[in-house]
Amino acid sequence: MKLSRTAIGLLSLISGFLPLVTDGFLGAIRPLMVEFQVPLAAAQGAITAAFLGCACTQLLVGAVADRYGRRPVLTAAIGLFIAASIGVGLSPSLHGVLLFRFLQGACAGAGPLLARAIIRDIYDRQRGAHLLSIVSTGIALVAILVPALNSFIVLYCGWRAIAAVYVAVLLLALLLTRAVLPETLRAEHRTPLQFRSLLLTTRAVCANRRVLGSILCCVTGFAGLAVWVSASPHLLLQWFGRPVPSFGVYWGITIIAYLVGGWASVALLRYRACDRILALGSTLLVIAALLLITGYVLAPHSLTLFLIGICLYTFSWSMLQPNAQMIALTPFRASAGRVSAILGFVQLTGGALMAQLFGWLHDGTPLIAIALITAAALGNAIVRRLLCPSHPDLAAENSV
Repeated sequence: MKLSRTAIGLLSLISGFLPLVTDGFLGAIRPLMVEFQVPLAAAQGAITAAFLGCACTQLLVGAVADRYGRRPVLTAAIGLFIAASIGVGLSPSLHGVLLFRFLQGACAGAGPLLARAIIRDIYDRQRGAHLLSIVSTGIALVAILVPALNSFIVLYCGWRAIAAVYVAVLLLALLLTRAVLPETLRAEHRTPLQFRSLLLTTRAVCANRRVLGSILCCVTGFAGLAVWVSASPHLLLQWFGRPVPSFGVYWGITIIAYLVGGWASVALLRYRACDRILALGSTLLVIAALLLITGYVLAPHSLTLFLIGICLYTFSWSMLQPNAQMIALTPFRASAGRVSAILGFVQLTGGALMAQLFGWLHDGTPLIAIALITAAALGNAIVRRLLCPSHPDLAAENSV
């Protein structure tokens, strides 16, 4: 079985559910603070709630998808995502917004999880990493277009109007799911819906040094990205003093760097193993953090220097992510949904904690964001060095 180009396009779209629900809501944070008269940390909860929603349902969605298949679980998740998006737009209080944002995140988390599992159902490690890199370009397009569009919608129609954008994107995803996506989970690979199965898979993941290291590389790398997602509206609009309509432009610049990183991964996979590309991406994350520190010391109000560091970070993360994910999934063809869920759970939990930590510590300057991004990059380098040597892993691809 091979996926059609349209089906791969759909996987790109559903992989973009996370930036759809997080990046796509950034323009609403400051209007939330004004409408509900709350401080930054409280309004930041709208981003954190989505991250936590994504994280909390990962394990359940992965287990259900390994039992009943990828297609019906994705269909149900998109339907609930539409309902939650309407709820966000109609909520009369911040508590209601946070509740529906959590539900949005819970449904959005199914997208990237199932995209990874579907690719692992069909393809081996090298080809799977290649496809995940291509899929990441779709994530970049969602992350460019939706925040830019929503910044204008918020400016002229109010933050509640962005619910219409969510519904439109999700209806397209639902239509494509029903029309072009085949069921990729074979009958012989379906596993009972038992808690014991998840425990056994978790134990197998922890016992495999390279798999565990790859997952931790995803966690640490994404943590730095989550800080930037949380910090971007406050730093661009306040510290660097850019007008609201320009937010989408500067945000788009960093996402273009992400897009280029995905293309670089696709190109490198033609003659380099996943392990070496992972090592290169990890090294570049540290260089990006050093550039951010240097830029802040030399010219703290220079948006150009700041964006150079952020662009290199997003470029490096886009190069690192698909290769780390495929290395983690490779030994687990028969339980790809559960392993994808474990990966998503720890990655998103780490991102949620870092995002909220920024909200608590933010002092109006880029210093806290740079410190947290640097910590994430250094943690990534240490984990990669200790657990994921850069030589190719030629071990047999077992099924667990």
